[in-house]
Order: sequence, then structure tokens, then C-alpha cells
Amino acid sequence: MGVNFILQGAEEDISRIEKGTKILQEEWNVESQKKGTVFSDIKVNVSFHEGMELEIKQVNEDVEICCHEPAHFFRALNWVQKHLKDTEGKSEKRETAYFTGNGLMLDCSRNAVFTVEKVKEMIRTLAKMGLNRLLLYTEDTYEVADLPYFGAYRGRYTKEEIQEMDTYAQIFGIELIPCIQTLAHLHNVLKWPSAEEIVDTPDILQVGKEESYVFIEKLLTAVKDSFHTRRVHLGMDEAVQLGLGNYLKENGYRNSSELIKEHCTRVLEICKKLGLEPMIWSDMYITSNTGKSYYEVPEDADCSDWKKPDPELGLVYWDYYNKDESVYEKMLKVHKQLSDKIVFAGGCWIWNGIAPNYSRSFTCTKSALSACKKYKVPEVFCTAWLDNGAETPVDAILPGAALFAHLGFHQEFDEATLEEEFRDAVGSSLKEFLKLDKFDRLFLGDQVNMASENPSKYLLYQDAMLGIFDYHLKNAGASEYYKMLAEGLKNSAEICKNHTGFFEYYHCLAEILSQKSELGVQIKVAYDAQDLSTLRQLCEEIIPHLTEKLWKLKELREDLWMTDAKPFGYELIDLRMGGVITRLESSRRRLLKYVEGRIDKLEELETERIPYFAEGKPAIENHWQRAVSGADFTDTI
Repeated sequence: MGVNFILQGAEEDISRIEKGTKILQEEWNVESQKKGTVFSDIKVNVSFHEGMELEIKQVNEDVEICCHEPAHFFRALNWVQKHLKDTEGKSEKRETAYFTGNGLMLDCSRNAVFTVEKVKEMIRTLAKMGLNRLLLYTEDTYEVADLPYFGAYRGRYTKEEIQEMDTYAQIFGIELIPCIQTLAHLHNVLKWPSAEEIVDTPDILQVGKEESYVFIEKLLTAVKDSFHTRRVHLGMDEAVQLGLGNYLKENGYRNSSELIKEHCTRVLEICKKLGLEPMIWSDMYITSNTGKSYYEVPEDADCSDWKKPDPELGLVYWDYYNKDESVYEKMLKVHKQLSDKIVFAGGCWIWNGIAPNYSRSFTCTKSALSACKKYKVPEVFCTAWLDNGAETPVDAILPGAALFAHLGFHQEFDEATLEEEFRDAVGSSLKEFLKLDKFDRLFLGDQVNMASENPSKYLLYQDAMLGIFDYHLKNAGASEYYKMLAEGLKNSAEICKNHTGFFEYYHCLAEILSQKSELGVQIKVAYDAQDLSTLRQLCEEIIPHLTEKLWKLKELREDLWMTDAKPFGYELIDLRMGGVITRLESSRRRLLKYVEGRIDKLEELETERIPYFAEGKPAIENHWQRAVSGADFTDTI
């Protein structure tokens, strides 16, 4: 048999953690049986206290855990389960939680709506890390009564699904927090004819329109009825065209700082009526007051004359971009002048394209959380955005979540400790995960990818006959680079048995890029040289092999998606990957016609390859529609 925990302590304390312990124990027992590990019963004496210290003392099979809250207890219990056999009968471990709230925001609005079981799996992992917050980012992917078009065909969560996830999170001391939108980022809602009355611009609600607030009250009522917490994140970020659409036509021009203040007041009234405690992203309050970009704030800015939010409205400072701690300190000084209720949101760059950008994520997070500790920010969370269609599998977020947990319980970063904590909570190797950072460092070598370059995406999708990005591949050694990456990932699926499909997918992607990245260059060089034998070889050997690999890649991605998320939204990934295959087959047919003399030239290959990126600018293109063609993908005229 596997490990069996016998909990002792105050009855109230035990009742809070008993269910979660049993759930994790079942999981651990399965692991132990697979490894042939046998433990005796372990007696765990549990006590909770007001302080933020977490202490573990172990003598043989008697363990004492003293901590602040259930989430911290599960972090400690996980450590005990993983290391009891290494302690030689006696051990002590002490940590301090530097944030009262620390967690993860899961993006369920970029086509991937994660299944209830996947969210439960994530909750268990967060609990093992000691994290106590999980925000579900749902722009329109939750059920709202009387709004049948809200989240239509998008896999929205039902009220019952949210309640099931919420109840499960509570077992582990994790607060499930709704993160919605009540101003901008609502294009998927506003595209329907039923929303015509409340549209300002295609992405933004019309401020001041009574119908807008009837709509918002329906959203917030759905939130109140579905979630246990009274806290709600209202969004309201990046409304850069606020008041410049239908509002302007009907009311004339008003400064955006006045509009955001008016809108917040109205929405806050609804929150008070429903007993909700709101927070919003802070950028609109800053940009509307300065007239500049979010981070373009003077050093030691005096905000005494700024239009400020209601004191009951929390402000979430989001920053995934800056490596210098001084920038975070400057912004935190501004936020402290605006609100006493500050939350910080950093990020794990899994929205870089098709592969994660861990080097930027780790660089920024270390600086950000160091500043947050210095300025005693009470709550932080790691965002997991999935821009441009959720191409990156969601498990890529795990190193980012682990880093937030690590820095949440340690004053300084320690690589070896983080690797151990990651293995303990996730069951896989952090080093293998971090290899994925190389997908987008083709032009950077060992430099941190601070510009978020993403060649793995556009070199996968670009058309071999057009070669839109081929100008930049001169002397880059792309084929050899991705061949070496594929070799480095060859054993990752075997090493990380909990993430076999995940690493099989990335290994296959590296193999494909080792051939496809320079395919367009090879075609163009052979065509210009009238090298018909090489063109024929590309048609008869290379392209068929590539299409075979691409079919495998597509199948691997489909399996990951259907395991992690509802089926809605995958159709777009299917179209994108299927489009690569279709275009390669079409290119092969055209090339063969030329080789066989049935056509006398190929106009696509007569076209000069010119720079896509301006000199000195980062090599980034995260819009699929721009990568696949020079033609206009969506004609709105």
C-alpha cells in the first residue's frame, strides 16, 4: 500500500483539510504503487495560527505542521509526502508566506475553455504549491440568464460547472475568483445583432447607456449566483477607443478619464446592490490621467490632482514586460497614491505564439515580486493569457505558477530549490520544460527573449511559395538550430511521464521546423538556379515527409486540446494546421508542373524576398493571418 496520513489536531482544523488530504492521498498512493514504494501510517499533527510562517517538524513517522491556512498546509503535506523517505527519521523545514494572496489566472476566453476536470487538476497542483487563488478569466464564456448569444458556440461554463469547480477549490483552501469584462474586450459579445443597443466601438460597451447597465447587472448576477466568493474582477482594461464610437456620435466628445470614472461609479453601484467586492485593471485610470501609455509615468509622479477610483474599488497593476525592478517600484508608488487595495498581476509568457517564452517570464517575475515584497503588496497572481487562439498547450503555464509560489515562500530566488518544488508539485522536470524556451530564441542565442520574438510560429505557418519571412533566414542556420532542439527534446516525453503528450507535441514541432523553416529558401534558391533535380527532390521526398509529420503534429495537438479543453475553438487550430498541409500539397503540385514543363514560370518564386521586419526591430509576428499571406484575410468593405 501507499502512504496513509492520520490527521490530528483541533476538530475544526481537521474538518477543513480532511477532504483535500484524502483526495491527494489517493493520487499519491497511485504514484507509490507505480514506484513500488511502501510507507507506514504517518501521523500529522496540524495547527493553524495568525502568522504567515509555515513550519514542518518530523521525527520518524510523527509530523507537526503549523501554518496560516489550508493552502499552506497542503504545500507542507506535499513536501512531507515527497521527502519523508529522504529525511533519515528527523527533519525541520521553515518558510514564510510573503503574500496573503498568491495564485494563477487561467484564460478561458481565447477559444480554449478548460474542462472541469482540467481545472480540478490545476487546483490540486496549485494546492501542492501552496497557492490560494485561482481566477477564471471569462469574457463571455460563462452562462448568463436571458442572454442566449452570450458565449454562443464558445463552450461557455454552465452555472453548475462553475459551482462544481468552486466547491472543489474550497476543499483545498483556494478562492475561485471570477474575472470578467464590463467595458472592453467584449467583441465576441458585441458582434451579435442582439447587442446593437450597447455598442460604442466593436470591442467596447457604450458608457452612460441605461441598456449597458441592465446588461452588466445580468452579468454580475450570474457571477453572484455561480461563485462562492463575493470578490469579482471587472476588467475594464485597454478601452483605448472609449467614447469614440457611437458615444461620440450621440453625445459629443468627453475625456476618457471622465467616462471611466462615470462608468466605474455606475458599475460599483450594481456591485454594492449585489453584495460584490470589485477590482479592475488599473491601466485606464493611469492612461486617462496622463494621456500617455500605461508605463509612461514620470518618476515620483504626484497623483493628488488625478481622477481616482472609489476607495472600495481594488486596482490591479498588471505588468509582464519590464525587467528593471525600478519600473515596478515607480508604478507601485503611483498605485499606492490611487488606492489602498492594490493587487499585482504578472505573467507566464505562454501567449508568445506556439511555444512559451520562459526567459522573459522568469526575468520579469523575479524583478516584479521583489518590488512587491518591498512595497508590501498583499496579493499577487500569475496570468496565463492565450492570445491569438490558445495555440500553446495550457500545461506550459506550470513553470510560471511554480515560480510565483517559489518567490511567494522565499525571499530570494534559488534555482535548485525551485527545481525540487516543481518536481514535487508537478511530477515532471523543470529543466525539460525550460528547453521549450529555445523555440523562439533562433535569432537570440543565449539572450533573454525580452522582445518576445516568436519564429517558431511564423516559420511553421508561413507559405513556402511566398517566403514572407525568408529574407531573415540568411545565415540564421534555422534548420540546424531546430534539428539540435529536436535532439534535445528526444527523451523529454520519457523523462516527464506526467506530460508525455505535451512533450511529444513539442518534439514533433521541432522536427518539423528543422525542415520547414528553410523550405521556402531552398525552393527559391533552386528555382532561381533552374535546378530542376533539387525541385523534384523537394517535391518527391521532403514535402511528403513534412506533410506526414504535420498530420502527426495536428493529431497530437488535437489530443492535448480535447484532454484539456472543451471542443469549441479547436476548429480554428484545425484550420490553421490543416492549412499548412493543404498549402504544402498545393505547392508540391505547382512545383511539379513547373519541373515537368507544363508551366513556364512560377510567379510566386519570381517575387523578390524583402524584409518583413524593419532593421533593428524584433522578429515577432503573433497574428496568424499576417503570417500566412500577404493578401487581406478579412475584407470588411
